[in-house]
Amino acid sequence: MKLRDAAVSLILLTAGNSSTRAAAVGIQMRNVNLLLTNDIVLSVRSLRGELDRTESSVPVTFDDSNSFIVNADSAEIHMTAASLTALMNQYVFAYKGAPIKEVTCAFEGAQLIHTGKIHKAVDLPFRISASLSATADGNVRVHAEKIQVEHLPVKGLLHFLGEDLEKLIHQNPGRGISVDGDDLILSPAALTPPPHIHGHISRVLVVGDSLVLIFDSSRHLPLLTPPLRTAAYIYHRGGVLRFGKLTMNDADLEIVGDRPGAFDFFQREYQKQLVAGYSKTTHRNGLIAHMVDYSHFEARDRAEPRSSVLSHGKN
Repeated sequence: MKLRDAAVSLILLTAGNSSTRAAAVGIQMRNVNLLLTNDIVLSVRSLRGELDRTESSVPVTFDDSNSFIVNADSAEIHMTAASLTALMNQYVFAYKGAPIKEVTCAFEGAQLIHTGKIHKAVDLPFRISASLSATADGNVRVHAEKIQVEHLPVKGLLHFLGEDLEKLIHQNPGRGISVDGDDLILSPAALTPPPHIHGHISRVLVVGDSLVLIFDSSRHLPLLTPPLRTAAYIYHRGGVLRFGKLTMNDADLEIVGDRPGAFDFFQREYQKQLVAGYSKTTHRNGLIAHMVDYSHFEARDRAEPRSSVLSHGKN
């Protein structure tokens, strides 16, 4: 079925059920590279949760990443050193007067290595070797084991930042970083660009060149059964979902890509992927949207496809 026919089906669905409810939209993901920007990518091996409205009067809307949050019940999310580097430079420290710039992230064994420049009258190079762990309240603790500025050792994060600590906390609100003594605390709910992912991180691991976050809220929502069994998908079930001019009540929408084993999905650019693909209506009046993988639209060349960082999961 072409997109035009699918659109008609959705309009009929909406007309047949004019009552809307503020219930969350259930979501389940497998093997999805979720692009928050062209360079900041969350490799979602698995996720079960809900999309919650940020405003009660506005349904979950694909065209507005600020209209909802992802409330992760359980998830396994990987982030490469390259994506973490982009996150630090393009989002976390991307504000006027940021004391830290030109950050590069790498992993050595189980440690996170930060290098960059800190402004102390002049820009000075630094290197931080840090251990990672989950806090009791579900955030990420970054504990600086060793700090060097211009190859000279510095005693602790507080000495490293000095008067710049005030800038880091108060001039950069809502970027998901706080300070606890000599440790940085990273909050997943605000650390990345929207849509923000809320949830309780139970474990933090380093696997190869990736940071791995394990979410577990202990709610243990039942698994959803998408209509099309495939290794990589995003499945929405229940609640009200809006995209473009269409509104889907009691949502039943599965999104899949055209590449085996993995799916690159860019929330802000989803229309490109949707228009270039096709859709089919299911026997339950749901919809399966076959989108073109976003890798086809990227101008930059890749050394290797992102599928290499994803396992071939099962539905």
